[in-house]
Amino acid sequence: MTGRARPGADPEFVADLRAFVEDGLDDVAGRTTVDSGRLVVTKDRLTRALACPVHRSVDRWTGQPDDRQHGGADGQQDGRSFTTPLACGALVGALFRQVVIVGTVDDPMDDALGALALDDHQAPLVAWIEAMPAAERSELRAEVDRQAGGLLERWPSFEASWLPRTNETVRVPVAGGAVELCARVDFAVGRPDRDRASVALVDVVTASRRPEHRDGRRFDALVETLRSHVPPFAAATYYSRTGELDVDPVDHELLIEAARRTLAGARVLLGAVQSASDGSSCAVCRALLRRPPVVVALDTVDPVGPDADPARTGGPDPVAPVVAFPEGVAA
Repeated sequence: MTGRARPGADPEFVADLRAFVEDGLDDVAGRTTVDSGRLVVTKDRLTRALACPVHRSVDRWTGQPDDRQHGGADGQQDGRSFTTPLACGALVGALFRQVVIVGTVDDPMDDALGALALDDHQAPLVAWIEAMPAAERSELRAEVDRQAGGLLERWPSFEASWLPRTNETVRVPVAGGAVELCARVDFAVGRPDRDRASVALVDVVTASRRPEHRDGRRFDALVETLRSHVPPFAAATYYSRTGELDVDPVDHELLIEAARRTLAGARVLLGAVQSASDGSSCAVCRALLRRPPVVVALDTVDPVGPDADPARTGGPDPVAPVVAFPEGVAA
């Protein structure tokens, strides 16, 4: 996936990274005095807090993680108006979970609706889809069928030895518990290893590519690093409409950038600072480093298993099923 060997663990760096986050919030942690007494920081809240003023919609004091703005696999819609793209995102997210765990799909629309119906939080969305006019529902079904075909082509089911997980929530308290970093990952694979990076994270997106998708996967990598004390090997975004996979190799520079952005957004959410108010681009956004991701078309990746011959993949690390995770990621 990244074309590089898996890095070894660096406990000293991770300890310094946590200290950087803790120190950055030390002077404002006492501001969390309402609701549950803590601020939950998610990728979506960071995006809103750090957006340019015309796009800002800062939710400062809610104790629960936001909904997913990118149409990912968990599909909560509390307080939002239902739309056909949002419905498509939730349905495709449910199918993604089925594909990577089970490996088969019978009727994409029916299977996805059945999966959503198992979650009481999704009942309003399921009712909305079932009440759609026939023509609109037919168009939705056609798009779900098309994207389901792409999922089946590019994402065969992962063997249990790879420890595939869907809808994984990662929570890390900081600042004495006054602030909680909360990352929700559509797909994680690999058993955490204390000695070297062994986990890969994937967000599933039905929308078009946007900068916040890159920022979101880097936030996921930061929170996983602080929780497990070992960074993930890679963080990626899969675009189900096109079959593209944007991949970031996780290194020290990426994690430092993610920590800086998280601190800047958390301080805005805590009311310690305001983002730019002159109508121009946010100062924080201008300051953050931007590096292009590695773009992978999944249908070009050799779908072999964790015990594959390295000679088949043209490098020292064999390729995991469809997605090129490193050798021994689940060993």
